[in-house]
Amino acid sequence: MSHRTIAGEERLKCYGVYVNTMKRSPGSYLVIELANRCSLACVHCAVADTEHPHFEQTGYLDARVADALFSDLAKHKIGFETLILFWLGEPLLHPEFPRIWASALRSAGVQKVFQKIEVHTNATHLSPRVTSALLNVAAVPSVIHFSLDAATRERYLAVKAKDRFDEVMANISHFLKEKSRLGAVWPRPVFQFIVGENNVEEVADFIGLCQGMIADAGLNVRVAAGHVPPGDDPIIFFRQLDCPDPVSQARQNLIFREAMAAQGLSLPEVGGVSVTTKAVAGDGRGVCAGFWKSPVVSWDGAVTTCTRDSRLENKVGHLGEQPFSALWWGETMRRRRFSVAKGDYSGLDGCGDCFIPNSLNYTGISAEEIARYPEPS
Repeated sequence: MSHRTIAGEERLKCYGVYVNTMKRSPGSYLVIELANRCSLACVHCAVADTEHPHFEQTGYLDARVADALFSDLAKHKIGFETLILFWLGEPLLHPEFPRIWASALRSAGVQKVFQKIEVHTNATHLSPRVTSALLNVAAVPSVIHFSLDAATRERYLAVKAKDRFDEVMANISHFLKEKSRLGAVWPRPVFQFIVGENNVEEVADFIGLCQGMIADAGLNVRVAAGHVPPGDDPIIFFRQLDCPDPVSQARQNLIFREAMAAQGLSLPEVGGVSVTTKAVAGDGRGVCAGFWKSPVVSWDGAVTTCTRDSRLENKVGHLGEQPFSALWWGETMRRRRFSVAKGDYSGLDGCGDCFIPNSLNYTGISAEEIARYPEPS
């Protein structure tokens, strides 16, 4: 693929060079929900639950809240490895998405707050305008995850609950061709398929579908499972379904493991053992890294510690009342970290029997990391 520059290159290169000493924890990521509305109703997503309190009101994150959050982190020289612009809604629905994306690029490239930016989208609103805003040749890597989960219109409708398959494929095809035509290095496209019992038979067809679409754009592609490998090339990516209880999680882990073996794909290992073969237990023991490494900002500015806290039962405050640094490094979080470091989850709804630390989608934390956890300057 050609890496020639594109229009507005100076703007897209993140506006210059900035020297800063930024403190961050390995494996850390900041999740920001730009919207809690969605254009689909995937059966495996909380959006499909019409009684879920997270969707009693819907709206968009105030773009000024994102700007203030980025500035607050830069001011205190605190960063995260990855910024993820997605939680429970479709981020491209945000009317000011191009502005927020540009602000995130600037925060990462100039102020070094983030080392990578990700956006996860179902691509229903991947318009030419949004595609133009996304494509860049910035110094900082960025990634766009296309959440697809099906290879045919029929299965797409069954999983996503709405018939948008042809539209989505056309939007992604346009994105790929523009990326190739302009020589835009970023964002890196990742074609995501969450494997479950309702779509596992389409795994091989999904590979063929994506390979054909990517080849039509003149790009090369790799296939991966469990974790996205480093690089800037397109990736066809499979991961296992996250479930609400250990029993169903163990069943889905097995489905995922067998499907990947059938395609000759290996899974990441911890201590020489595939994570999906470990017992799935919610024993409440151990230290959850979420209290140090993965803050979540809801569309209305609430801050919590985990993407599974969709009811915001463990929120620590609101960005409309205090800056992020005051919440994430404030007294409430200090007290929680002190307890969690000892394996004490009392008073934290949903944490004591959580099994996520035994899953593939988990970043751990060591005692040494806890001891040297960075504080704001």
